Amino acid sequence: MSNVLGDKQRARTAKEKDRRRDSIVQSALELFLAKPGALPTMNAIATRAGVSKGTTYIYFDTKESIYLALLEDELYDWLQHIEKQLSYVGGDEVDKLVDALMAFTERQPNLWPLASLSHSVIELNIDSKELLSYKTKLAQRFKRCGKAIREHFKLSDKFSEEVEPMLMQSYAFILGQWQVCNPPSSIAKLLRGPGFKVLQPDFERVTRHALEQLWRNFIDEQRKHEQGPGVLNRLFRRN
Repeated sequence: MSNVLGDKQRARTAKEKDRRRDSIVQSALELFLAKPGALPTMNAIATRAGVSKGTTYIYFDTKESIYLALLEDELYDWLQHIEKQLSYVGGDEVDKLVDALMAFTERQPNLWPLASLSHSVIELNIDSKELLSYKTKLAQRFKRCGKAIREHFKLSDKFSEEVEPMLMQSYAFILGQWQVCNPPSSIAKLLRGPGFKVLQPDFERVTRHALEQLWRNFIDEQRKHEQGPGVLNRLFRRN
């Protein structure tokens, strides 16, 4: 990786500091993708970025803080893309949502490798204040995306508490499915035989189908709740 701002060249302006921070983050991502499943050391990240270990600590307290920043950016982009796609008119409403949920396969291939280490590795070594700030912002982004989904399906405000958990459930399902379908390379080698095909489902096909069924059933159920009492009352009045 080319060094944008050498370590001996002090970052003075806000723009230069952002460039150096971005260089550190990008270097951390490159190292992680080279050997996914484990976080490289701060020393390795600093070397890759062409800065000293001490300089790296100016911007991030721990290596986990770097990967939390990466994960935060990936999740925000994912949720933002869902909101944007739902703003377009036309097409089957559930298919459009599923397409938006699954767009990461081409747009953000690094999202789930990072998310798979979130609870077990990354968040365990994050300062509680920093972690709380991250969780608070993430919850707000999920709520915002949930609102976009509710408006997309033209559900009333009273269903906001139902839609947001469904979005979180979709996130959890995709993450779990990704982990099943993408074992570490050492394990994947053991599963190449035909007898293990059942343990290697087609991620795209299975995940998309499950999400479609999940959301169709959910939307049908919410609309029944929303329309049910009024329909029943009209039927009784006719009789």
